[in-house]
Amino acid sequence: MFNETFAFTTLFSALFMALTLKFLHLFNFIKWSPIGWEKRWTGFSTVPSLVMWMILLLVLMFVFAMLYMLMFYLDKVPESVLAIFFSVLGLIGLEWFIGASKTPFEVMRSISIPLLSITAIVLRFIAGTAVFYKELSRKV
Repeated sequence: MFNETFAFTTLFSALFMALTLKFLHLFNFIKWSPIGWEKRWTGFSTVPSLVMWMILLLVLMFVFAMLYMLMFYLDKVPESVLAIFFSVLGLIGLEWFIGASKTPFEVMRSISIPLLSITAIVLRFIAGTAVFYKELSRKV
């Protein structure tokens, strides 16, 4: 399971997601900054924004690696269902954590549809790759 495909899948997924987050923030599709968490943590207030983006990239790589491993073992469930489920669940948690929403219904109204779409596309890529290599390992 831990091979070049695993590494490249997590790297390119995280890179694409970070660039997409920058694009969505630039054109106000999301109301929060992807690196806005550094304002709450005083130790990171003097760190340049490029370093903050690198930290975000590493966190995304870690999260996508965990999702790849999880989806590798959930190969009986269709990839599209996994991608939609994890993207909706992840965005609800992310918006609840970042925003000041008190109820899940407020969170549902504040979710960015373009961000949900991009997240579902990235997770579909990860799920498809994981399930494909699971099937390939069975045949060998």
